[in-house]
Amino acid sequence: MAVSAELATLATEGLPAPLPASAMWLPAAALNCYEGDALRRDWLSTPGLLTQRVRAAAANQFSMHLLNERRCGDEFIREIDMRCGDTIWLFAHTRIPIDTAKHHGWLTRIGERTLGEALAVQNSLEREPFRFALAYPDTWLVERALRHAGLAPRPLWVRHSAFRIEGSPFDLYEVFMPGIGSR
Repeated sequence: MAVSAELATLATEGLPAPLPASAMWLPAAALNCYEGDALRRDWLSTPGLLTQRVRAAAANQFSMHLLNERRCGDEFIREIDMRCGDTIWLFAHTRIPIDTAKHHGWLTRIGERTLGEALAVQNSLEREPFRFALAYPDTWLVERALRHAGLAPRPLWVRHSAFRIEGSPFDLYEVFMPGIGSR
């Protein structure tokens, strides 16, 4: 089933958790113990806006594709990918509770901009420290990202950002695809 068709089916039922409750979330300081590839660790621990780094590394081959921006159950969902040429480097999944969407309607109409670009102009934004999990292909979010990219099942790193804007929460899950940073 296509990614957007699956969301349409789940629109009234609500979505599964992006990662299971049993996922082992790690702080950035622990990445050295779990990820041997220094380049991948460097991408995972990018401070600030990952969008800027992806755009700079991909240069004139950068593109962002809006995959979904709609309500699903009691959340508003936004999904994009960022690419270098035809290679998907990042799959991003944002979940915005309906109460947050009501208070900050602009979050539901970001459109063709990246979330990072939309958030860069917000003064009252708070972000908790990043959390990281190496998630297996049987988790809902990683399976979704792999299917979208047309890749064989494999574990992928997920970076979670918990945000608050004027006290209203929302979550961003960034799935780092195998080709990130390679041209």
